[in-house]
Amino acid sequence: MILCLVLGGLAVFGFCGCGKKYNVDYEGQKSFYKGARDSYREGERVRMYYFMIATDTDYSFFLDGERLNPAYDERKGYIIEFTMPAHDVKLICESKNSMLVLEAEPVLLVDYYDAVTGTDGYDSSQELTLSELPDGTYQVDVYRTGRDEDSHESFTVPEEAKTRCYELIEKYNMRNWDKYPDDPLDGGITAVKFRDTDGSYIRVSTDQMPDGGTGMMSDIASVMREYIG
Repeated sequence: MILCLVLGGLAVFGFCGCGKKYNVDYEGQKSFYKGARDSYREGERVRMYYFMIATDTDYSFFLDGERLNPAYDERKGYIIEFTMPAHDVKLICESKNSMLVLEAEPVLLVDYYDAVTGTDGYDSSQELTLSELPDGTYQVDVYRTGRDEDSHESFTVPEEAKTRCYELIEKYNMRNWDKYPDDPLDGGITAVKFRDTDGSYIRVSTDQMPDGGTGMMSDIASVMREYIG
């Protein structure tokens, strides 16, 4: 009789003490966790291993939005542990390639190009570019090419350089130079490319320009040269 009461009490304790089962949502990645089950009882200590690990990748784990800090086993992977609460939970793994670094590129604002033609092609050229760097500063780059030597120099310049260049572009109405007929000059070419308000680029050159266009383009180059000495 006493034995029956003891066994009956254990049965009741086992049924009531373990609590109700609740589900774990793995967002379709349950197979990545070794030892994972669909559901656990309230208060149960959950332990599983995340083993789908790629090289050069950082992993972060979140349980219902709270970040977990799992230990790592070289043979089994990340050790995911938590106590099952009295509700369904969502377990999320986020991965990020630690070797992938996305760096912002400089934005070209104005490009002035001038080349002199000899008997065997462009004998020499000079190019000045004005760019906005990712940190918000401005830079003029100077490229020179010739028969014997090529060079490249960079100079930090104030935002005023951009303002003055675009004032000249507006003053000389360069956005509308495409209406002028093709009339290329012999002996070389001068061209200016600039970024329009919609992010596209417009290029004007001595092949298509109004009277005095060469001097107008040179004025833009002169502005950039002022700031680089």
